[in-house]
Amino acid sequence: MGIIRTTFILGCLAFATACAPARVIKPLEKGEKQIGANLGGAMINYAGAPIPLPLTSINYLQGLDTGITLSAAVHTTDILFGVMHAEIGLGIKAYQTKSEKFGVTISPSMNLMYDIWEQNFSAYPQLDALCYWQYAEKPNLFYGGLGSWVELNKVKAHNEVQTNELLPYIMVGHQFNRPKWTFTTEAKYLGFQHDNRYLVPDFIGPSHYGALGLYFGISRRLIK
Repeated sequence: MGIIRTTFILGCLAFATACAPARVIKPLEKGEKQIGANLGGAMINYAGAPIPLPLTSINYLQGLDTGITLSAAVHTTDILFGVMHAEIGLGIKAYQTKSEKFGVTISPSMNLMYDIWEQNFSAYPQLDALCYWQYAEKPNLFYGGLGSWVELNKVKAHNEVQTNELLPYIMVGHQFNRPKWTFTTEAKYLGFQHDNRYLVPDFIGPSHYGALGLYFGISRRLIK
C-alpha cells in the first residue's frame, strides 16, 4: 500500500507542481548568480471562487559558461504533504540573434521527490523549450513555449497500469528586469490531455481537461 499511496500523492503533486514557472528564460552571463522565489500554481475552484494554488519554491541560478545556466530549486510547499521535492537542471542557449533580442532556450531538468513518511522515492524528468523577445532597451522580455514532465512509474493509484506517461504544458509570460531585481508573471495550460473531473482538488481547465495556472516570481541578481 505504501507504493500505491506514494504514487497517488506524487502523481497529484506532479499535476499541481509541474506548474512551477520557467526557471531559465534567457541564460545568464558566465559567473552571474541569481536567487529567487515563486508563488502560484494550477487554478482551482475554492469556496466558489477561482484561485491559483498557493505553491511556493525557492531557486538559484548560476551562469556556468556562455549560453549555459545551472538551475536548482526546492519546492517548499510540498513539505506540508510530507514530500521533499527538489529540482536541478540547465538552461541552454539554442539560438540567439546578433542583437540578442530574440532567442531560444532549451531546459532539461530532473525533479526528485521523496516521501518522508513512506520512505519512497520518485524522479520526474522535465524538458522545456521557449522563445523570448526583448522589447525595450532594458532587457524586459516576453516569452512563450512548451514542455512536459515524464512519468516513469509503471503503475498509478490502485495498482492500475500507467497510461499517461507525459504531462505536457504550454506557457506564456513576461519578465520585467531591473538592474538587480527581476519580476516574472507566467500563465500555463498543463496536462491538457488529462480529464480533471476525477482529481482532487477541483482543477479549472477548458472542457474539464488539464488545468490553467498562474505564477509570480521575484529574483535578485548577485555580484559575480
